[in-house]
Amino acid sequence: MTEERELYRGSILRKAGPSEPHLSRSKIVGPAEAAPWNIWLRKLARDEPVSAFADPSRGKSLTDHLHLNRLLLAAIAFAVGIWAYFALPEEPASFVLPVSALCASLWAFVQFRKGGVVRFAMLVAAFLLGAAAADLRTGFVAAPRISAPATFQLSGWISEISKGHRGKRLVVSVVRMKGPDYALSNGVPDHVRVNVPKDSAVDVGEFVSMRARLFPPAGPVFPGGYDFSFVVYFDGLGASGYSYGQPKVAQAEEGRPLFHVARKMLVDVRGGIRSRLEALGQDEAATALMVALLVGIRDLISEETEEDLRIAGLAHILAISGLHMALFAGGAYAAFVLVLSISPALALNYQIHRFAAVGALMAATLYLLLSGASVATQRSYVMIMLVFLGILAGRRGLTLRSVALAGLVLLLMAPESLFHPGFQMSFAAVLCLVAAYESLRNIGSSASLIGSAGQRLGQGLPRWIGTIAKWLGGLLVTSLIAGLATGIIGAHHFGRIAPYGLLGNVLGMPIFTLVVMPMGLLTLLLMPFGLASIPVWGMEWGLKLLLDIARYTSSMDGGSGIVLPPTAFTTLALFSGLFLLLFLPGRTRGISLLSIGLGVLLWVLARPADVQIAESGTVVAARDETGLMRISTTRQSLRSDMWKQQEGLAAGEPNFPKMNKDQRRCDDEGCVIKAYAPAARGRPYLIAFSKTLEGTLEDCKRADLVFTELDHAPENCGIRVYGRNDRTLTGAISLWLSAEPGVESGFVSTQVERMKNAKSVPPRPWHQ
Repeated sequence: MTEERELYRGSILRKAGPSEPHLSRSKIVGPAEAAPWNIWLRKLARDEPVSAFADPSRGKSLTDHLHLNRLLLAAIAFAVGIWAYFALPEEPASFVLPVSALCASLWAFVQFRKGGVVRFAMLVAAFLLGAAAADLRTGFVAAPRISAPATFQLSGWISEISKGHRGKRLVVSVVRMKGPDYALSNGVPDHVRVNVPKDSAVDVGEFVSMRARLFPPAGPVFPGGYDFSFVVYFDGLGASGYSYGQPKVAQAEEGRPLFHVARKMLVDVRGGIRSRLEALGQDEAATALMVALLVGIRDLISEETEEDLRIAGLAHILAISGLHMALFAGGAYAAFVLVLSISPALALNYQIHRFAAVGALMAATLYLLLSGASVATQRSYVMIMLVFLGILAGRRGLTLRSVALAGLVLLLMAPESLFHPGFQMSFAAVLCLVAAYESLRNIGSSASLIGSAGQRLGQGLPRWIGTIAKWLGGLLVTSLIAGLATGIIGAHHFGRIAPYGLLGNVLGMPIFTLVVMPMGLLTLLLMPFGLASIPVWGMEWGLKLLLDIARYTSSMDGGSGIVLPPTAFTTLALFSGLFLLLFLPGRTRGISLLSIGLGVLLWVLARPADVQIAESGTVVAARDETGLMRISTTRQSLRSDMWKQQEGLAAGEPNFPKMNKDQRRCDDEGCVIKAYAPAARGRPYLIAFSKTLEGTLEDCKRADLVFTELDHAPENCGIRVYGRNDRTLTGAISLWLSAEPGVESGFVSTQVERMKNAKSVPPRPWHQ
């Protein structure tokens, strides 16, 4: 009887048209062919042995698998094109890349019409389009910068205010600026950033005047490090510094620009929500987190709280990204569906899930504006928008294609965001998670077999136990994959990982997901009606519990989260290997092991620089005979913290020990520093820092490398000499030393193995 039913059902399937939603459009087959996992289920039900899990992707070649993700390949090629532009040693002609991208796009279109090799043409076009987009963006945001440190009298509109532990930081849209002509030779900057006293009574949208000491944007403190000049170039900032006293609110000659009016309104709304949360909150640390999560203002969070969350692997909750947007917009979607389903007429006659999608998209837009619209929030907004547009169109929105489309949109608007840690960590986590869950979705037979086995093992147990176990398993897998993806990126940028991050996420994320964000959504919804006290209490309770978990987890760390930062290439190899492991089908996953192995090998063999020289040439760190890194000054600074990070040391630890008199000798003419290769004895590498022409000429005879306070190096010195103008062009310098046998038996000479400049010569636009 059963066989007759299956034969009858198979005949119906063969007669059905391809428009049926549950049937394949390419081939109408019987149930055994359409669902091969049914064979495994029947064998399991009859207790027949199963030799292996069936993997539908095994019969699919790697080329076919990549063919399904052409948009992802195009996005990767577009990103590589952006990287290639910024990695160029000098600026290309303004017309070369746009014209090349246009020609490649036309070639790809012609190949598509002819049915030729479209994929290769598409990748070439995407690569050149990425490079052209970066080139055009660089030219579009170009703005004047001051050329030298000086004191200025300036006035303008306050467009942004951030509060730190030492004071307030203003971004001022300059209207008038007076100062020395030599400092304004490039023109008056459009925007400057100024640190002002903490008690300054100013607000966004006000017109202020002040006297300030401003400096040109500084370059990286070491080659490959954080480049402040690069970041502020694309933000349009032409100088930064501090004010002499408090800024004064002045009367503007012209009316307030519309942009500042709109920004003032938004800031007032965010400030009102912040004030209300501070009034309702009882716990200071939890209130600070509430403000950060709902309006994106992190000024109230203490360094201790931030450190506990970082060590526990929970610092990602501070960056409003995909998780926050998904919980907020998803909660709004569920609420809209619930409200609309109360009416039987609406539920039976209309597709209320589409109305709910529109409402949830509006809620997501509101949350984007309230949270400050950071790069991670923009990415998550584009992703959630695609999900809801997929609901409106009747298609699944959360796929690798949607991730690729979101990346293309953001990179097209701001190509420089490719190098921001927030962008990299956000997309790294989402790419790996979507790839992992799509792979699990494709392995239908394995999932069915495991589910069937779980049902047999769970017979007699309540269903809610299986539901909780499934949810916890998903949380464990999500935390593991996202932690690995973001951990690789975080190790590169910050020199630390979260050893107990998996434990912290497993313990803390259920509280964050089920309590904190739902209560946050209710807080924003009920606050206009004066009913926010109850959800604020629930959100505060959840955050206090989350902080207790973070403190408990961080107490287990013991400082083991500090690592030697991997290089950019090592980071790319490690992340590529992880993504390919989750993305590729079947046996082709073995390719990922090559990438992971290469990344691990490079990380193990890497060693930090042996000499770090600041751009000014006044601060130097070098190894002594024992291999210990010593510094020329004990003053704690951002520069020394970044150098310590490159050594695999925490920024909060004591500074490098100061150089002793044997390693650093000074007189009226300058100083000479001895530098050694790691644990090498013998003749050191001598680096001289001269103040006068006579001292420079004398050091040319005795030293191996000379830095002079003269604007230009003297001719016929015989060795490399860096003048003040040379240091301005090259920026900070790092040296890797090696010990080589000398002419005499047993004598060791220290030589430069590799030298890197922080800036390219000739300078790119952001370093000019």
